[in-house]
Amino acid sequence: MGISVYIASRDDRAKLIKTILLEEYGLEESFGEQIYNENVKSHFEILKDEISFLAETCYVDSFYRDSYYHYFSSKLNCYSRDCVRISLFDGEVYEEDFAVSDKYISLQERYRGFYVLRPTFPHIIGRSVISPMALKDSDMRICVSDFSTTANGLKFKICGFPHSSQDTETITCAETTLWAVMEYFGNKYPYYKPVQPSKIIQQLNDLSYERQVPSRGLAVHQISYALKEFGFGTRIYGKKQYGDEFERLLSCYVESGIPLVVAIQNEGAGIGHALLAVGRENDYLTRFDELKPYIIHDSDLRQAMGRKNIKVYDYDSMSKRFVFIDDNRPVYQKATLTRPAEHYPTDEWRNCTITHFIAPLYPKIYLEAFQAKQYVIKFLITGPQPILQHSEYVFRVFLASSRSYKHELARNAGVHGELKHLMIEAQMPKFIWVAEISTKELIKEGKANGLMIVDATEANIYHKVNPLIMAVFDGNLLVSEKSSGKLESKQLNLHPFSIYEYNLKSYEL
Repeated sequence: MGISVYIASRDDRAKLIKTILLEEYGLEESFGEQIYNENVKSHFEILKDEISFLAETCYVDSFYRDSYYHYFSSKLNCYSRDCVRISLFDGEVYEEDFAVSDKYISLQERYRGFYVLRPTFPHIIGRSVISPMALKDSDMRICVSDFSTTANGLKFKICGFPHSSQDTETITCAETTLWAVMEYFGNKYPYYKPVQPSKIIQQLNDLSYERQVPSRGLAVHQISYALKEFGFGTRIYGKKQYGDEFERLLSCYVESGIPLVVAIQNEGAGIGHALLAVGRENDYLTRFDELKPYIIHDSDLRQAMGRKNIKVYDYDSMSKRFVFIDDNRPVYQKATLTRPAEHYPTDEWRNCTITHFIAPLYPKIYLEAFQAKQYVIKFLITGPQPILQHSEYVFRVFLASSRSYKHELARNAGVHGELKHLMIEAQMPKFIWVAEISTKELIKEGKANGLMIVDATEANIYHKVNPLIMAVFDGNLLVSEKSSGKLESKQLNLHPFSIYEYNLKSYEL
């Protein structure tokens, strides 16, 4: 049996899916229509009207094949091994276009990703990578990786975040979340490798006291354990443990370009669920006037701020919607942290709250977000060279790779002269914490006028100089001399410069 190719525009999408379910899998027409309406339609409704589909049958999907050979093939009922892949293109597309070499560049420019339909009825939406450019609402800034694929014989590349719905048997929300994290990191960095469902099950064998398939889901500590076994230095953050810092820490990690495993719960309704926070909405700086001063819990710091009449604002406190990858919903859902499931149709789900999140960190990042932010605040307020009295500051803290940061720094026209040379030539670890210091007015323009660079491999924050690499604010440059442990200071003005926004990829309407 050869590969069948189907092409459909917006008006024919429903007919295409129903035809495939009828002709390729032999489903009854009424069941096919039910599957489309309940499990597929919402995924297509978020797409732009201009998006065309090219569907190919007999597709070998490694993600589904792994579940098939380790589970579905052992059942009495017969499950197909093959899937259907639907490729998305912006604008009209014709099958003969793929045989014309002159049209390849145009097809690549208009390629918007793919869905895999697997024969696990009714939950047929499988592995997918969709570009935000395919969406009606593409206003977002998210973590993305490049993925290589094919469509009708031609090779294509797509930039996006991986997504899949759960099949409810071999993979539930926890497994799809783990798979998506590893799929993202495995395609982005050579240090990590993508994993299949059977590998996830294998890694959790030592932590499990009962059978793992059919899956009954995973607890937060099990998800964290699996990520640790896959090569991450994981950190679990709990709402009860961190209180009002919890959401700011989540925002800090998202701003650092790290996809977070988020656990939500509605205990009264018996709901527990895992999803991924992978970005946030693009334009929200207009809300900055609503921001209230950062509340310092350390009594000594609070008193010092009062004496000096200093007000500090945390960039991570700003009200905004985050972008979630949720296996129960279409890709790239937007919601606030107070109502992370607001895109669900029922109140039981909409009333879920975030209880924990897991940060999959590079294992050599020893200084985590809470400690890094506390160090920055204490350094700015108490010195050795504190910020000026009677002033208001906005601070924005994020994690970055030193290579990427130096690359963008070299291209930043706002940083120049001696300071640019000092920063590019400074010895830095693989990852650094960056604190950009700004004012309310400057931050609305996407600019800052001060900077701190902190060593992400140094967890000893109780020595004021130890983690610091360099800082420049209020006309002073401070450089840590690592061999002597001394802090060298000199006068150096830093003019307003563009803030670093390259941890997340920006998409606009």
